[in-house]
Amino acid sequence: MTDILANTISFNETIDKLNGLYYPFMNHLNTELFYTQPVLAFFSSTQAIVGDTYPESVIWDHDKTQRFINMLSCYRNDIENERQAFIYQESQNKRELEQYMHSLTNHYSRLLFIRIDLKYAKETRHHVSIEDFDCHMRKFRELISNKKTCFEYLQGNAWALEQGGDKYGLHCHLLLIYDGSKRQNDWHLAREVGEKWKMMTGGLGVYYNYHDTKTKQDYERNGRLGIGMIHRDNPKEIENAILSAAYLTKPEKVEQYLKVKVSGMRTFGHGTFRTAKRRGLPPISK
Repeated sequence: MTDILANTISFNETIDKLNGLYYPFMNHLNTELFYTQPVLAFFSSTQAIVGDTYPESVIWDHDKTQRFINMLSCYRNDIENERQAFIYQESQNKRELEQYMHSLTNHYSRLLFIRIDLKYAKETRHHVSIEDFDCHMRKFRELISNKKTCFEYLQGNAWALEQGGDKYGLHCHLLLIYDGSKRQNDWHLAREVGEKWKMMTGGLGVYYNYHDTKTKQDYERNGRLGIGMIHRDNPKEIENAILSAAYLTKPEKVEQYLKVKVSGMRTFGHGTFRTAKRRGLPPISK
């Protein structure tokens, strides 16, 4: 919808998109889900024009398409307000995540930072609904909280859910932070986590492991290596680790926020830093 409002798509392309997308959209519309303003604007604008006509009978000609474009412009402010709200929330998330990272890196002498993207195979992702994604992520976060198997010695975590269009689909950017005195092999550990995701999704899931040698060498060559072992007494490592974590909360990734959500669905979160003061525990010396 934003490309139509911004006039970055031709009139004929709009006709083609309407004829290609309207019927499948109406066929999958679920009133129990929560949609973003561009999606709601599309629904409201099309319904104002075609009314109760069966979706499979609708043909978007020149006249209907022009009326649709005119109607869509009425929702420009709603769409922009939602966009600004997203940018503000991401800025808040970024600030909160940075504080969390500082607490962890100040407390432990060394931490193992693991970055991994959890997603779905291109061939099967069309079988995965937003309800499936929410269910998979809830279960996976439970596994993370239990701190068993590949999550043992985990001291912190953060995650962000996104929707990356046809190329990436629904996916999760995941950051796991382990006690560096207990865990060392970052590539192997990231692989274990990824395989856990594949197993839990019944083979639908795939993952991207950032910890192969070439990727890390590229980051290091550019002075931006912020994954792997991070030492408290190395300010550059700490700076890079926090910058790497901040990718989960980039306000400019506005086109990748979820277009549809289930009730109560969270799209960002992180662990809680345990302090001796809060829990009456002795300081943790590492």
